[in-house]
Amino acid sequence: MHTPKTLAVIVSTFLLVSCASQQVQNKTNTTEITIFSINDFHGNLQADQPVPYVATKVDGADPSKRVTVPAGGYAYLTTKLKERRTAVGASILVGAGDLIGASPMGSALMKDEPVIEALNRLDLSATAVGNHEFDNGTADLMRKIKGECPTTGCTYADFKGAKFSYLGANIHEVGSNKPWLTPYVIRQVGDVKIGFIGAVTADVPNLVAGDAVKHLRFEDEATAINRYVPELQKQGVAAIVVLIHEGAIYKGAETDPSYRCEGLQGPIIDITKKLDKAVSLIVSGHSHQGYTCKIDGKLVVQGRSYGSFLTESTLTIDRKTNQVVNTAAVNHLIDQHALQADPAAKQLVDQVAAQTAGLRQRPIVNLSAPLSRNSEAGVFDSALGNIIADSQLHHGQHAGGADVAFMNAGGIRSDLPSGKASGPVAVSYGDLYAVQPFGNNLVRVKLTGANILTLLQQQWLGREVNEPKKLFVSHTLSYSYDPHAAINERVKDVKIKGKPLDLNQQYNVIVNSFIADGGDGFAVLKQAKDKELIGRDLEAFESYVREQGSKLTEVKRDRVKRLPD
Repeated sequence: MHTPKTLAVIVSTFLLVSCASQQVQNKTNTTEITIFSINDFHGNLQADQPVPYVATKVDGADPSKRVTVPAGGYAYLTTKLKERRTAVGASILVGAGDLIGASPMGSALMKDEPVIEALNRLDLSATAVGNHEFDNGTADLMRKIKGECPTTGCTYADFKGAKFSYLGANIHEVGSNKPWLTPYVIRQVGDVKIGFIGAVTADVPNLVAGDAVKHLRFEDEATAINRYVPELQKQGVAAIVVLIHEGAIYKGAETDPSYRCEGLQGPIIDITKKLDKAVSLIVSGHSHQGYTCKIDGKLVVQGRSYGSFLTESTLTIDRKTNQVVNTAAVNHLIDQHALQADPAAKQLVDQVAAQTAGLRQRPIVNLSAPLSRNSEAGVFDSALGNIIADSQLHHGQHAGGADVAFMNAGGIRSDLPSGKASGPVAVSYGDLYAVQPFGNNLVRVKLTGANILTLLQQQWLGREVNEPKKLFVSHTLSYSYDPHAAINERVKDVKIKGKPLDLNQQYNVIVNSFIADGGDGFAVLKQAKDKELIGRDLEAFESYVREQGSKLTEVKRDRVKRLPD
């Protein structure tokens, strides 16, 4: 006969066993997979010269302060990825485009071939294609994917091409509906199948110079992606992930535990809302921002750029229904001060550095302080942007005449030099190249004053008033803008060489070949007359920097003024 005390023990034990059994059952009913991702790597294998990215983080010694640290570098990214792969279960690494192209000098001189090899060694499985993969044309991209060497030979020994898949569901040959690239892949991750659909911004024709993609058609992103959802569902995938080279602007922290991302702005929001409800995760890129957000029930992530962050997304999948029941994400900073460089990865980086050292390390000038490509709060101009515009004006004046020059902010890829906030700096040719890596020509065109006014207004087309596609202007031009006025009335008091802009007068204008073809949405430049090639942007930049020397740090940033609210 059981005493009351004995019965209590039996009941208690039964409940504990029952509860534990239920927990095991619940755990068994779901599985977790991890999707690691990178975006906009842009061939940044090196850890310095230039530093890929300068990040800010909480000071460990004083949490009330923030400190800057060098971030990125292939050898450090490799270390972090290995660490996180060990910490999680089943996982896969994917990308969101621009992994090559617009690369620093070391990678660019070797035609990004060692970058492809580095991504192979990371065991990258698939990536969306980005606009910069098209920088040297479609034939060159296909050569790199297939591992073919040009007639002059490959620059990286034993180059075999990409072992990973390049995806582009919304890219078609003109006149055809057949995808130009593989639209999607299915990968086994742990014990579940995951579908990955790739797409690139439909704005590629405005982002690639010349006629590199003239034979391709870029479809609306959401329309193309949704077309393949039923195909994937028929093949029994447990989750659908979109890899897309399009993004948003975000001023918050790289990881938002609430996933609300207050203030997020950009094309990825509308694209996400148009996507089929079966899509669980969108790995985005293009805008070089860091965020972890949930939009319309879908997880949307991006890990800034240049390998400075590794994004880790977790999908929880119900085994019975074969559906995603929860998503979570975090962006891991690739902090060079907190990580050890992976030895094998560092060997590849050192090989590239040694093979390109002679040209990269050629000294150019010593400056009392670095020059930033970014604008300070409340200021439109940037020091480096103004200097580049001045260098192009200077070159134009010595090559037949010029009145004004314009430099698009998107074409300035690094500070001069990167990785240092203050103090004297020695600038090398590799530092110049990191600033302007595209190899654009300089073009002299004739524009009327009315054309110039339209050009300035086009900085705000499709953009928020505080996020224009900036054009930095040479010292010969100045203007003000009213943030509250309509776009066609926003630009005021334009002066060239101190005189009011004459809408009917023809002016000699210097721009790079990318925007001369209407790139970045500056369509009015397509209407320009008497286009004439006058040199290369990097040569003009180097010549001007050498000539101006230490005076560069004195450049004024008062050419564009915002009218008071």
